[in-house]
Amino acid sequence: MKLLKQESNNKPDRSERLHSIFIEEYGLINRDFSHDRVERAMAALNKVRAPLPPMQGEVLWLSPPIAFTLPGRYVYVTRRFIERCTSDAPVAFALAHEMAHHDLGHLSAAERWITGGFAQAPRLILALTVELLADWLYSRRNEVAADSLALDLCHKAGFDLEQCLKCFDILSLYALDMHDLDAVYGTDEEIELDPGLNANPISRIYTEWRLWRARHRRSHPSIRERRGILMSRIANMNPPLSRDQISDTDITHAASEPRV
Repeated sequence: MKLLKQESNNKPDRSERLHSIFIEEYGLINRDFSHDRVERAMAALNKVRAPLPPMQGEVLWLSPPIAFTLPGRYVYVTRRFIERCTSDAPVAFALAHEMAHHDLGHLSAAERWITGGFAQAPRLILALTVELLADWLYSRRNEVAADSLALDLCHKAGFDLEQCLKCFDILSLYALDMHDLDAVYGTDEEIELDPGLNANPISRIYTEWRLWRARHRRSHPSIRERRGILMSRIANMNPPLSRDQISDTDITHAASEPRV
């Protein structure tokens, strides 16, 4: 993966203004354990990202347990996400995923529009604007690439990779609360179709096309698929995780993943 050197220009003023709006509207008044957890994770991740410019993590008081980023040097995670984590590892993976979007250049194409537009956005609809932007800015390919780089960063920083994947448990529970089954498990086509079961080459091609179309309806792959891809990567790492380091739940998820 090609990492992009982040350059300084006349954009920081606008990104800093955007950051100040977020902190003023959604920042925590008092410092608590969530800030300590983010600072530990960011310090470890920035160390292994060097010589790329360090990024800064911020904790926001928003109801969804999520993490996101925007142009500039900040990544954001909600306190609701952090309070559901039993260790620093899931927090580190969520932050590393957002940092990876910067390092891989995923925000570059839309950076000028975002920094200009968001700086003028009414504060009360800022959170909604971020959510809508995510669907436009990110893609299935970008999300898989960011997951992969995030896993590498967490591995180099010494985080427990099994615990890192607990991030997906938190996201899954939230999606299920929102009745978004496709976000967790994928569409019906993704669950039911298997090109390998088609003996006829024409039928196999048709099934693969249906799978491709189903997987690209959303900006993000299903959580089930993302977890399976990373579990396969973890199994091939040197040294690989030992059997007692991988939970039975994670093994079940990986074994049930569709081919990608």
